[in-house]
Amino acid sequence: MKSLAVKIAIALVFNAITLWVASVLPGVRLGAGFLWAVIVFTAATILVKPLVLGLFRRRTQSTSRPRTRLVTKGATVLAGLVATVLILLATGMFSHGFLINGPVGWISATVVIWLASFIYEFVDDGLEARAHQLLGGAASPGKP
Repeated sequence: MKSLAVKIAIALVFNAITLWVASVLPGVRLGAGFLWAVIVFTAATILVKPLVLGLFRRRTQSTSRPRTRLVTKGATVLAGLVATVLILLATGMFSHGFLINGPVGWISATVVIWLASFIYEFVDDGLEARAHQLLGGAASPGKP
């Protein structure tokens, strides 16, 4: 349970920073409900991203012809971008703390937030292990 709380806390902080950084982009603004937007964004990420990645993975594996590494990587990138757009749509629909206007805002926010999620994938295990050390517990099973 403590591990789940640590994961969620790390995700909330990282997502708050990500949305705050994205707010400097043209067409992207923070609103009064920013904390609610961070919660909605984090929940949408937890729910939407695995679904979209799973659908893309299943779709690319269901074809009979062999796929090259480039096609596989391209499908993964496309799935990540589609998931990011859906997450941003959900965040915009269920909160008023993060607003995106116009095509430039949508494109730039999607790319910046997708890149931030890519970075998060590399650092989350290390952050979680360090948090467990600071909290006086051992790292999660299977992690350094």
